[in-house]
Amino acid sequence: MDQAFNWGDPVIGVARTYLSTNIKPIVWTNTQSYSNPKVDELLNSAGTLLDPVKRKAYYAAFQKIVTDELPIDFINVVPYHTATSRRVGNVPTTIWGPLSPLDEVYLR
Repeated sequence: MDQAFNWGDPVIGVARTYLSTNIKPIVWTNTQSYSNPKVDELLNSAGTLLDPVKRKAYYAAFQKIVTDELPIDFINVVPYHTATSRRVGNVPTTIWGPLSPLDEVYLR
């Protein structure tokens, strides 16, 4: 069992999980040995696009394929919750939540 953590951009985390060129028996790779030439093409192309509309279309096509083929079945999700009080300042509000650096958080 593994948890695929995909970071904020698909190039960083999603691609490494599905690209056939990254099939390796180590953590944070394509450990399920999934291989689909169309997925490879979509991920490699999407990662080079600067136009967000075109990029989104490539990733949407990729998502359709992997949700149909289901090379990974997510059976658990680690919850990331942030609980705080009004006495705490500069609480992280990004997608990283409690995984964010806390070096700028302070008590009022």
